[in-house]
Order: sequence, then C-alpha cells, then structure tokens
Amino acid sequence: MLNFISPISESHTYNNFSMKEKTPITKINLRGDLENKDFASNAGKILGMILPKEACSVSTKEKITCMWLGPNEWLLVSNDTVDKESNNCELEKLLFKDISKKNLGAVTNVSDHYTLFNLTGSYIFEIFSKGSPFDFDSNNFGDNKVVQTLLNHVDVTIHRKTMNDVDLYVRRSFSDHLWAWIKDSTRFI
Repeated sequence: MLNFISPISESHTYNNFSMKEKTPITKINLRGDLENKDFASNAGKILGMILPKEACSVSTKEKITCMWLGPNEWLLVSNDTVDKESNNCELEKLLFKDISKKNLGAVTNVSDHYTLFNLTGSYIFEIFSKGSPFDFDSNNFGDNKVVQTLLNHVDVTIHRKTMNDVDLYVRRSFSDHLWAWIKDSTRFI
C-alpha cells in the first residue's frame, strides 16, 4: 500500500524563489531493451508515446512525463496528482501485464521511494551549483531535459522543465535533509 503521508509539510518562498512538494504523484520505473521490438512496441502503445532514446531527454503527453534515466531505464511520472483514497494505478497494471508478465522488462512503482519538489524562480541553478558537481550551464542541459546528479551529497534526479521551473526527485529518506539545505541556501542568493 502506498504511503501518502508527505515528509514535507510546508512550502517555502524567498526573494523570487519558491518550493513546494507535489504530492501524491505516481512514479513508475520502467526498464527494458529498446532493441527488443516487442518491448518498445508494447511500451509505446500503452504510453501513447515513443520512449526517449537520447541521454537526458524527456517526452511528455497530457497525463504523463517520461524521463530517460539510462539506456534501458525511464522514470514515468503522472502530470496530475492521484486519488489518495485509491492505490490503483491503471498505467502500472497495463505495463506490468504487457511488459513484466511477458518477460520483456521490469515495471516498479516507486511512488513511495521518491519525494518530488517543485522549484520555481530565478535562482534555482545558482542554488544547485552550490552543492552539485554538475555543470548546469552546459549546452546539453536546456529546457525539458533531465539529469541524475548529486546535490549536497544526495542522489537526485532533476527535470528542468524551463529555466525557472524545475522538478527535483529525491529519495524520501533524504527529503527532510535536502529540503532544509535548499531552504537555508536561499538565504544567500
């Protein structure tokens, strides 16, 4: 059963920067081989989109965002919050039936594993640069791109929707720590 108890109970705004937790959001890890035509075809039909093939790329439809995490791994995220009263995820069921049960790949619901922070404002990457080795000014990290990196010694996935709108995925067990670090870092921008 999914745990809908949010580890973060506040939002934070400071000097044209704000952050809040987006919850509850369905998050599904999908693994498979794009060279396997059955896997690629089944996943594409269920998702209604072609899985991203290039590093750091993202595909988006009305209800779902698909982020490339590796040559055989994607993170599927619902664009809308889900019903707290129900743990049913139709997408997960469809993927499991046509991918996992047919031994074409693996489908894992990671909704409880990750906390999702939405950050907006002008100073997001200035804050991130204080605690990450990643070059956020790189030409390869433009709008609608995703990267996995470290932020204040914590593994994170960063989806840059636009320069001033970012979704940050962090393991639930590190979310309080990272929230406090980001909140504290905003005082110095």
